[in-house]
Amino acid sequence: MFGWLKKKDRKQTAAFELYTAMVTQARQPDFYAKLGVPDKMEGRFDLILVHAFILFRRLKADDGDRDLAQRIFDVMFSDLDQNMREMGIGDVGILKRIRKMSESYHGRIVAYEEGVQSGAAELAAALDRNLYADCNVSNEQLMAMVGYIHDALTSLENQTILQMQNGAVHFPDVPAVAVSDSHEKERPDA
Repeated sequence: MFGWLKKKDRKQTAAFELYTAMVTQARQPDFYAKLGVPDKMEGRFDLILVHAFILFRRLKADDGDRDLAQRIFDVMFSDLDQNMREMGIGDVGILKRIRKMSESYHGRIVAYEEGVQSGAAELAAALDRNLYADCNVSNEQLMAMVGYIHDALTSLENQTILQMQNGAVHFPDVPAVAVSDSHEKERPDA
């Protein structure tokens, strides 16, 4: 009986460690300085969702661990709840925001999965609508993010589920892109 409890505790610890690794990666300054991700609350949240997509895609593969993915999801939304409480948002406000964040999460996961399945242009369009929704980003930055996502997916495919069940995950380095104002892509009027 105690072995079962230890295994359950290990999985929860792994979920927390993987969530922490995901957030740490999403906080890398080069995503904001070089790849043009908006350095504000929405941009940081969206970049966490990009990394959640990458990690959950691996964990939900045939040889993955769906239970661990669910635990990470629960840790993520518990952390978001706690952060909003620290900002002084009340229970009713938190409930509405968590619902909206959950809808955003699910919509982005679908869009990014369709983009990965369909090709670079479709993934770029999904990133443009979500991660880069309210900013100007160059084509070079957008395509660097597409490349990063593909590199991260490949990197995680080569990591064993056992490593992840032990709380270890490795994301690739943020690609270097020269920041250029002269190559901004045209944004469609919404």
